Amino acid sequence: MPAREDRMVVLHEQALEAMDRLLAKRPQKEGHAFSEATRCLCALRDELIRRQSEAGASSGERERLERLNAVISVLVGGHFPLGSIPWDEIEKARAWIP
Repeated sequence: MPAREDRMVVLHEQALEAMDRLLAKRPQKEGHAFSEATRCLCALRDELIRRQSEAGASSGERERLERLNAVISVLVGGHFPLGSIPWDEIEKARAWIP
């Protein structure tokens, strides 16, 4: 497996693990778990964008990027909620990580 494929696998695993830690902790306020999950998801997104810009994006890769951006949006909404933290939506978003 090429190095950049390895990097995608590692970043994907890190993002899933960070989301799992966040969901296990369910902090009531802003905390490290939200920041860590956001950083991991953004690193995965940045690598996907870099890969697409180098090789061109297929429709599947564009869809993957759209889904990943949606997950990040839900997570940021949970990080800075107007009311209570939407844990159900964050759990659903965890399942959307491509």
